[in-house]
Amino acid sequence: MAETMRAIVQVGTGGPEVLRLQEVPKPAVKPGHLLVRVTAVGVNYVDTMRRRGWVPVPPEEPYIPGIEVAGVVESVGEGVTSWQVGQRVMAWVPSGAYAEFCLVPHHRAMPVPDNLSDPEAAAVPVNWLTAYFALVTLGKLQPGERVLIHAAAGGVGTAAVQIAKLLGGIVFATAGSDDKVDLVRRLGADVSINYEQDDFEAVVHRHTDGQGVHLVLESVGGDVFTKSVRCLAGRGRLIVYGHASGKEGVLTSGELFRRRLTVACVAGGAMIDDPTVATDAKERVAAWLREGKVRPIVGEVHPLSDAGLAQHRLETRQTKGKVVLVP
Repeated sequence: MAETMRAIVQVGTGGPEVLRLQEVPKPAVKPGHLLVRVTAVGVNYVDTMRRRGWVPVPPEEPYIPGIEVAGVVESVGEGVTSWQVGQRVMAWVPSGAYAEFCLVPHHRAMPVPDNLSDPEAAAVPVNWLTAYFALVTLGKLQPGERVLIHAAAGGVGTAAVQIAKLLGGIVFATAGSDDKVDLVRRLGADVSINYEQDDFEAVVHRHTDGQGVHLVLESVGGDVFTKSVRCLAGRGRLIVYGHASGKEGVLTSGELFRRRLTVACVAGGAMIDDPTVATDAKERVAAWLREGKVRPIVGEVHPLSDAGLAQHRLETRQTKGKVVLVP
């Protein structure tokens, strides 16, 4: 009889109720992969978008959500020479993280620094590499430059604030409540903005004497995107890494040309598979973590069976830092 495991299975699309805890076949290790015994799972906003049908889900039956995992190597697939059974590992995976065991493409795996707990490790691969891709790979943040980071109290945001400060940036950070603003201020933000109380565009222009910021990290869309464009200085860079509102923002070709703006998008799934991009990102982030220069912020931990609740809290903006599940 085949071995089984507990996993969250997404049955159709809709609300959190489509996430169901089931017994499913345990995956077998494949060439080029690690089979990981999962100790913690990172919950990401894209998980909720896949659940609602906003973005396609991988054509797998059953479909097990989740793209961020930490655990211990259970077995090593053919052709993999850089990993051993028993090593702690964290990874950005295509899917399948909401389970007791997960298949991990070996090139996506990262060793877990000894100073990180399992929940902290599960907060790293997607959020910290996304922040690095946005700030460094695409955004090319330079010391002394001003950067506006939206949703700064979330998983990517708390990583981005810390990385930006480490690189010498001047950080403008938005968040949706006073306690979230307090969090990003403690992480080093130079100007913290409660967007429920203040117009972030007005605050940016007031603090920069109307010059604006050199770089914006944007993940919301709609009016936030449109106003973020107006926050940019000439030759500024807008880096998009999400579309949480599902609404369209506006940037005209004329404005793009006249102000010499640059717009780029973090295609994380493709970038993590590109060694010319991913190797530097993984090595630098891991070094910063090992040296204690930065720290993942875990806001709350839920049992795997409460995946629906965890996603609901994330998508209704009730959380700070990273939301983590444990099997």
